[in-house]
Amino acid sequence: MANEYSIFSQAQLSRRGFVQGAGLAAGGLMVGLVAPAGCTREQAAAPITAADLNAYIRISSNDEVSIVVPGAELGQGVYTSLPKIVAEELEADWDRVVVRLAHADKAFANPNKERQSTGNSDAVIGYFDALRTTGAATREMLIAAAASRWQLPAGECRAERGRVIHAPSGKSLSYGELAEAASELPVPENPPLKPASEYRLLGRSLPRKDTPMKVTGRAEFGADVRLDNQLFASIKTAPMFGGTVKSFDAAQVSDFPGVVAVAEVDHGVAVVAESFWEADSALKALDVEFELAPNDSWDSAQISANFHTTLDEGNARAFPGARGDAAGLADAADDVFEATYEVPFLAHICMEPMVATAQVTADACRIWAPHQQQGAARSAAAEITGLPVEQVSLQGTFCGGGFGRKWELDFVRQAVQIAQATEGRPVTLIWTREEDIQHDYYRPALVSRNRAVLSDAGELLSLHTRIAGPSILTLQKRPRPIPDPTVASGAISRAYGIPNKLLEFVETNTHVPIGFWRSVSLSHNGFISESVIDELAHLAKRDPVEFRLALLGDNQRARRVLDKAATESGWGKSLAKGSAMGVAFSAGFGSFNAQVAEVTVEGERLTLDRMTCVHDCGFAIDPDTVAAQMEGGVIDGLSAALFGKISIADGAVEQSNFHDYRFLRMSEVPKIDVHLIGGDDPLGGVGEAAVPAAGPAISNAIFAATGKRIRRLPIVDAGFRVG
Repeated sequence: MANEYSIFSQAQLSRRGFVQGAGLAAGGLMVGLVAPAGCTREQAAAPITAADLNAYIRISSNDEVSIVVPGAELGQGVYTSLPKIVAEELEADWDRVVVRLAHADKAFANPNKERQSTGNSDAVIGYFDALRTTGAATREMLIAAAASRWQLPAGECRAERGRVIHAPSGKSLSYGELAEAASELPVPENPPLKPASEYRLLGRSLPRKDTPMKVTGRAEFGADVRLDNQLFASIKTAPMFGGTVKSFDAAQVSDFPGVVAVAEVDHGVAVVAESFWEADSALKALDVEFELAPNDSWDSAQISANFHTTLDEGNARAFPGARGDAAGLADAADDVFEATYEVPFLAHICMEPMVATAQVTADACRIWAPHQQQGAARSAAAEITGLPVEQVSLQGTFCGGGFGRKWELDFVRQAVQIAQATEGRPVTLIWTREEDIQHDYYRPALVSRNRAVLSDAGELLSLHTRIAGPSILTLQKRPRPIPDPTVASGAISRAYGIPNKLLEFVETNTHVPIGFWRSVSLSHNGFISESVIDELAHLAKRDPVEFRLALLGDNQRARRVLDKAATESGWGKSLAKGSAMGVAFSAGFGSFNAQVAEVTVEGERLTLDRMTCVHDCGFAIDPDTVAAQMEGGVIDGLSAALFGKISIADGAVEQSNFHDYRFLRMSEVPKIDVHLIGGDDPLGGVGEAAVPAAGPAISNAIFAATGKRIRRLPIVDAGFRVG
């Protein structure tokens, strides 16, 4: 991010610098042309002015408070939750709050990461303190402005629901009346923050600010951007990974209706036309010859065999946190449990395939994109165009799903490359679903061997896990002093007190591009580790819930979550023949999650009856949003475990659309009961935290019902049919 500079601010991003930097944008006065709904007739007749009090907050003379959401709205709810944090301390009238999606700007960087990006379930965690301070500082500026106008001590005034009030005299002024004067005041360094006992907005479930516009179709997703003189592009990428364009003849489609240009981009060719359908139709008729990549003959069987080989022959590196002599105990014990698990590559399948709009002129590059790394995408565009980064802008749009896929830069790079060939006209690149599935950055495939020793009393004495698979951070050329945590972390849960434990990673890279998938390393390690723990519980002849509780020791938060999952699911109750329950626990993203699955198995037919999900993320900013993310995470985790598989043949992906890359259908989704445990504990993550436990809960339930253990995903490959 060294080349990322703010258009408006270059403040350092300490918590103090965060609000001071935001204050650098204060003082700007804007004139509006249209009065929003809800204003008085007098307000509608008068020009509407708006003062920017900082980079986040703009207050209009009609009392509308506009708050920027710095992160990408992927469907996880930050469009509401992050502005709520500001509005709480600002004492804004929530009904008068409108939300703006951020542009790429260092002023909107997550203080925990010092970059503007959305991932790792850390938006609320990272921005919480800084946004509270921003709201509180602005509140104090408004109070100071009112006190100055009244010639009264500021300490006698208070803010409440968009007004500053002086109770002894009965005087009050609205924020709209004070905004211009407040914008000229210095930003307080340490404004007082409200105690949680006084919260009006936080901790309550409020209607999401983006729901009305999504219901009515007014929300602007990446594919909805409309500009004057706009063009559209469709792309064809080399089918085998790493392939490049060898030749094509643009004249072949130059006379097709609407076609404006044919442009070569990274690993492919795009046709540009007046409409997407014209561009895509011409692209289908364009013959493109690709240069084969070095690994064009590799397939899934070869990749799997290579992983299994390197488990023994590769260079194993130990992950931090090893304890005791797990490997030695396993080698010396007479009765060693050993199980090898394997998971496939997975695609992201965002409902909105990759899309971005770009316009390139001699002195500027403008981008509109649903992207999880606004700053990095802006820097990439500057590199491609040769323009200074301050002459590149990127405006975020709503994302039709992200899950880590829209963290990658490829589709933004391609949009900018195409725009360089359109003589200043803006162009929207839209990937087809086939391109999206066959040219993803996939969740890594890997193989995991697990060896354990139990005591005579059924206690877990030792666990040694060795993983062979590719490294995301190696692909991204990001150096690290330890084995890749984005692949290996969580393979042995840190929450479990195992006397002897050892986690090793054998980095075994392939030609398949990989990236972050929802819940990152826990998406695969959650399934493997909780399946292994379940196997050990049954081997020890102990109840799976009780076995886990013993491993959790005195971790009261974790125990409370698991206990509640057992209670709410009716764990241990009598079930009909063919029905059974399975349990799984997950600790990650600063949260704790436990799930119990109830299934019915009749021959090959598998019915998902019920999922009980208990989550502890500390204080919930908006409980309904947390519950919705739990439901979505459960469905994602189940879909991946049941159906998810990207297979490779001749160096390319075999799947191409939803007919052969399955997801749970609405009729197949079980009843999902969500229970939240709140409290004063530190904030934890939500968006990814429900994914890891869903798959193992189902597979453990299948074992309880049939005695058949699933050690290789997807579950349907073991002979089961969902429905």
